[in-house]
Amino acid sequence: MIAGALAGFTGGLFGVGGGIVLIPILTGRFRLTQHQAHGTSLAVIGATALASLFVYGAAAHVAWRVALVIGAASVIAAPLGARLAARVSPRGLRLAFAAFLLLAAARLLWRVPEPGAPLVPAGALEWVVDLALGCAIGLLAGFMGVGGGVLAVPAFVLLLGLPQATAQGTSLAVILMTAPAGAVEHHRQGNVAWGLAPWLAAGAALGAPLAAALANRLPYEWLTRAFALFLVATSLQIGLRGQTRRPEATGRV
Repeated sequence: MIAGALAGFTGGLFGVGGGIVLIPILTGRFRLTQHQAHGTSLAVIGATALASLFVYGAAAHVAWRVALVIGAASVIAAPLGARLAARVSPRGLRLAFAAFLLLAAARLLWRVPEPGAPLVPAGALEWVVDLALGCAIGLLAGFMGVGGGVLAVPAFVLLLGLPQATAQGTSLAVILMTAPAGAVEHHRQGNVAWGLAPWLAAGAALGAPLAAALANRLPYEWLTRAFALFLVATSLQIGLRGQTRRPEATGRV
């Protein structure tokens, strides 16, 4: 429950599922394999998203149309990402994801985007971008065992011009659809530790609303920069872990 609460607090504060906090705990403290940790994480982070979403929704910080379109696309792509994960080595997944996090964080730190100044104009192009984002978020979620918020939140701010808090609330609404779709596919592959999942989910449901309430009270620029620093720290942690651990003898390429 403590592990779940840590993941839930992270998810509620930054609009992510919390899988990037939960997965290292599952592979370390609970000694799950990398792929079991990914599947179990997806089975848990829906609780984070649901609990946090009540707070963000009450504060009107959810763009529901965006969430529904992107969420629908992500549900289709998440199982494919879970299948691809079985073909990639854990070390390769960690290093690729670390590089992505670092690039997203660098972009946010370089210039805090102004809310209401979207790069993508309204119209047909916006729908195309929403569907493409949904597919990318779904693939990332199923592939890495996270909710996809680490991609969704920066994309919502930078491309769609959503304020940081709204981007985070919308991300959580998407995760609520994406995570179960990915978890089902991981379950089919035997990569969900169901004995742990209920306790982790209970902890996440307790920690997430507290963090979500805090996120809605912080200044916009502080929240954006805090999220970017969070991505940097996570990227370094994943990258160093990938360098110091020997490749796992799983037979995957």
